[in-house]
Amino acid sequence: MWKSIRKHVKLPKKLTKKFTKKEVPDEEVPDEVPDEEVPDEEVPDEALSNKDKIRNKRFRILILGPANAGKTTLLERLTDSPAGAAIVKRNRKRIKEVPRGYDQRGIHNIDDEITYASNSDFVFHDSGGFEAGGVEELQAVWKFIQKRSLASPSQQLHAIWLCIPTDNDRPFGFLQSGFFSKSTASVPVIGIFTKLDGRETKVRSAVLEPTAGPSDFLARAPEVKQKVAEFVHGLETEFQKEQYPPAGFARVGSM
Repeated sequence: MWKSIRKHVKLPKKLTKKFTKKEVPDEEVPDEVPDEEVPDEEVPDEALSNKDKIRNKRFRILILGPANAGKTTLLERLTDSPAGAAIVKRNRKRIKEVPRGYDQRGIHNIDDEITYASNSDFVFHDSGGFEAGGVEELQAVWKFIQKRSLASPSQQLHAIWLCIPTDNDRPFGFLQSGFFSKSTASVPVIGIFTKLDGRETKVRSAVLEPTAGPSDFLARAPEVKQKVAEFVHGLETEFQKEQYPPAGFARVGSM
């Protein structure tokens, strides 16, 4: 997946490491949360010391996608973080209790900064549940992109990740939203197909009998993989027909 993204966006080296599953005990959030070393406010680059300039150069990504697209899980895997480890700041103040599934309508704020202690190279912004026909959500996204394009280098947006859940039989909400009718200028949009395991389950149910056993699963596995690949390729083809299609695509398996 990450090899596809790197063809279009220069990413920090930590992004290329393999994901590993590990159990990490939940940590209690203290009442007083100390400020991070990285400045939260927008400080002109020329006013920063050389040391602060290095600290302030983080990779800033806007995450788009409908609710339940696997965005939270994607970020946790990317940063090698346990569930619920997101650090969310609004107006430079940490939100102490952040529910998992932060992209629910009414909870998110696209200006909030989402970071993870396990990997400080990234700052994420979540558009929330980006659905077809969501005029307000679309306007908020374009306003955010425009504002970040005029910001100082340390606050500029570097990439837009578009999460497309493949376990949904109709994952074309973005095409209906009008998002691809405008250019994002120098900010590349990467389409990331998520929940491929869910798509495999749907295909497997269609090609196998209810009484199928393990040997049948193995025998039909290549066919299942091929049908999933054809489904995703069909989605890519539809997105490429848009006026300003994604710069590239990537695929994520189990979410």
